[in-house]
Amino acid sequence: MDIVNREDIPAYRTKDGSLVREIVHPDRVPVRNLSLAEAALEPSASTALHYHEVSEEVYYVTAGRGLLSVADEETEIRAGQAVLIPRRARHRVVNIGDEELVFLCVSSPPYGHQDTEIEEDEE
Repeated sequence: MDIVNREDIPAYRTKDGSLVREIVHPDRVPVRNLSLAEAALEPSASTALHYHEVSEEVYYVTAGRGLLSVADEETEIRAGQAVLIPRRARHRVVNIGDEELVFLCVSSPPYGHQDTEIEEDEE
């Protein structure tokens, strides 16, 4: 059994701009097919529009409110909600609340910078 304490994990900026702690990842524990990270965005901040060629993700919101765009859909998300982001689906999260937006990211296969493709905004 492997137990990981969030407080022991250093946070870093991912390629999409979010502040992340990789809580469960093959670099840390003997897991092969998924990773679990906690991401945070300050009020008014957003991730870059991006997609993953290989990984699919599930975002689970633990605090705050956000506006999530996946492919051609856009919806407000809040604490207690989970959403599937299919592989190759362009997506972005914007914090639309007054507090930090915090969400868990489950990626399968595990997250890697090499699988994150940043896209230019069309606006």
